[in-house]
Amino acid sequence: MSGEKSEPRVGLVILGFSGLFLAIVGRLVMLGAFPSDQVGLRRATSNAISAARPDILDRNGIQLATDIRTVSVFAEPRNILDKDEATELLTAVLPDLNAKELRDKLGTKKGFVWIKREITPRQQAEVHRLGIPGVGFVPENKRVYPNGNVAAHVLGFANVDNIGIAGIEKYIDSQGLQDLNGAGFAVQASDLKPVQLSIDMRVQHLLRDELVKGLEKYRAIAAAGAVMDVNTGEMIALVSLPDFDPGNPVDALEKDRINRMNVGVYEMGSTFKALTIAMALDSGKASINSSYSTAGGMMRFGRQVIKEYHGTGRTLTVPEVFL
Repeated sequence: MSGEKSEPRVGLVILGFSGLFLAIVGRLVMLGAFPSDQVGLRRATSNAISAARPDILDRNGIQLATDIRTVSVFAEPRNILDKDEATELLTAVLPDLNAKELRDKLGTKKGFVWIKREITPRQQAEVHRLGIPGVGFVPENKRVYPNGNVAAHVLGFANVDNIGIAGIEKYIDSQGLQDLNGAGFAVQASDLKPVQLSIDMRVQHLLRDELVKGLEKYRAIAAAGAVMDVNTGEMIALVSLPDFDPGNPVDALEKDRINRMNVGVYEMGSTFKALTIAMALDSGKASINSSYSTAGGMMRFGRQVIKEYHGTGRTLTVPEVFL
């Protein structure tokens, strides 16, 4: 008899555990397919705060790039009762927002949407005073470049998510920075070792100033220059004009703002003389004391005639040819 009575109890226990299991599985599926507001909010907040980048310094410790803390405003559309009123209030405080686009964002059933990234403290205070339920703030890291355009093509820039897009900034990301951020180990720049470059900002400023003068003097459309340490191969300065502001790189993708030191094709011209003379000396075809007649100022190769740009009409030594 006792065995017969226990069978229904065992069945009830199994049924109860099965129901509990199904409830848990169902809840997990719901969370995976439709994350709650708080889950979405925590995820977005965590991603925003963790996107830190290391400082970039020149060879003397001068700061070239660093992070500052800023604030972005977000919304939880599911928790906003009056979408039209919220849109009207927010666009009054943040007039550069597109009212239609904002209304469309607030009309979704998402748990998290950006309203505006990197707002000013004054804008934050004004939005806060509106007291709109479902609207809040997220602290973020913003990349700033204290020297403006001066080393633009060396540094590159980072986007609004603080991810390196070009230059040294992109190289830093390629070395595993985003993996470090994703693991939560880099919350702010002070958590990361600074990246020190071989660039000397004193030389960088001088080089850029001279190139700007050259642009103006010769009415050129572009200019570029580099200064290297011949003993180590280190790049001391590198400038390409026109450049851009890495802190506001809206012009960075314009075709005339390419880095002319490593992109494009050039006629070598007289710069190639260093190679030809070095090969002549190395092969023994010429010595430092050799001399050559430049009378006539031209050479003919088949139907092609090569003329001197500045003919001297006299005999030149190898050093004179080089210069």
